[in-house]
Amino acid sequence: MRCAKYIRVSTHLQEKKFSLAAQQLELEEYAKKQGWKIIGEFKDVETGGKLNKKGLSKMLDLVEDGRIDVVLCIDQDRLSRLDTVAWEYLKSTLRDNNVKIAEPGTITDLGDEDQEFISDIKNLIARREKKSIVKRMMRGKRQRLREGKPWGKPPIGYTYNKETSTFHIDEKWAWVIPMIDRLYLEEQLGMKTIAHKLNEVSRTPRGTLWNETLVFRRLVSKAFHGVMEKKFSNGETIEIENIYPPLRTKETYERIQEERKKRGTIYKATSRRRENLNILRRTLVTCGLCGRKLSLQQNSPWHDPNYYLKHGRKQMGLKEEAVCDISVNTKRFEPNLIKAIKDILTDESFAMKYINLETTPDDLTELKQKTSIAKKNMQAVQEKIDRLLDLYLDGKFSKEQLDQRQKQLEIQLNQLEEEYKQATAKLEAYKRKEWNYETIYAYLEIAKDFDTDLTHLERAQLLGSLFPKAILYKEKIVLIGTINEELPLEIEIPIELDRYLWHHSKKKKGV
Repeated sequence: MRCAKYIRVSTHLQEKKFSLAAQQLELEEYAKKQGWKIIGEFKDVETGGKLNKKGLSKMLDLVEDGRIDVVLCIDQDRLSRLDTVAWEYLKSTLRDNNVKIAEPGTITDLGDEDQEFISDIKNLIARREKKSIVKRMMRGKRQRLREGKPWGKPPIGYTYNKETSTFHIDEKWAWVIPMIDRLYLEEQLGMKTIAHKLNEVSRTPRGTLWNETLVFRRLVSKAFHGVMEKKFSNGETIEIENIYPPLRTKETYERIQEERKKRGTIYKATSRRRENLNILRRTLVTCGLCGRKLSLQQNSPWHDPNYYLKHGRKQMGLKEEAVCDISVNTKRFEPNLIKAIKDILTDESFAMKYINLETTPDDLTELKQKTSIAKKNMQAVQEKIDRLLDLYLDGKFSKEQLDQRQKQLEIQLNQLEEEYKQATAKLEAYKRKEWNYETIYAYLEIAKDFDTDLTHLERAQLLGSLFPKAILYKEKIVLIGTINEELPLEIEIPIELDRYLWHHSKKKKGV
């Protein structure tokens, strides 16, 4: 019989020590005793759960060429710890070409149903064993982290000292993170443009080109302000501080995350785009109908842009029917927004069109009721979240439904917590008599003439600092700021009727 030897280990450490050599020797002796002709030897240093391996693929090419009668391996789990689909493909390739699987002392003919069944059981056991090995490894890694001992490949900008088990700054690559931070925060560039800038200086340490994904991973990583964070498949996340010497401050990291929220969808930050940067680009806008984040999306050329606030369905990971269809062209309220700020800074009587400045006993009663209701609603939603796991374990709905429902309830809870926080702060301000026109004027005075004296980028940055959040409804948008870090300020801006829809409806009626 023509025989192909197949040997595999999972790691290079096993390869260097003994596993491959031991397999080679035992298989060589067994093939000689059987009188088989060895056609070739194929080896892989990879996991058995992966079908597309270099050595296995070469061997299967010989199988399909009809040059092999038997595949010899030390144990079937060396050949496969594959999932059902991949295992069926491998089996059918061997079976269709009349190739048997041999282990020292055992030969399996896949053309025989009973022997094939036994082979399936072996693959199932191998897969379960693989999962067990992975679980044991993960338990060990989790415990190592809990003890404050780092593991894993060092991020760019760092090297690892095996003798001291510590990370050190790699001076050759320490420039990368500060450059990414500067381009993202100070120059307001997008991730694709930052990747181009990095490629002008150097490729990655591996010699590949920088891309948006590589830049994004550096922007969201906590490693660069010293934190090793590992997320495990059991849902546990472990963070250990002061593992890496910092290449950025924690404050810079938090600024980056806030900036990411405000930007919404990734946009190309060319100089042309920055000339027409939307005024809400640095404000996090949520939907007043469903509570989810809204993206600022451009649907026209750079020289005459139309920006729409709408849901990004792909980013949300929710089913289409779970997403409301709100979509508002920012041109319908931008002039009103600029006018509102100028009116508020003109006179108290104008300001009262947008802000309720008068405080009555009824206002205080209403705010007390609002805080009480928000607190009760928060407790009710939290109880629903707590019950979700029990319902899932009872088989009431699937894992996908669990995740979706949990996401919806968490959004609702966050919204209620924000309402409760704002109502409580406003109530305290009323009691201290701090809620007055002078306080608001002092807060907004920096925005005087911002529509004429500032560039589009500076306008967006200023509005984002004054009103980091906003809530969009179909008839209005509510800008939300915080005076003296605790007193909430809400300004209601009306949204004009969509002129295009109005014009279109008139045409249809023949007007």
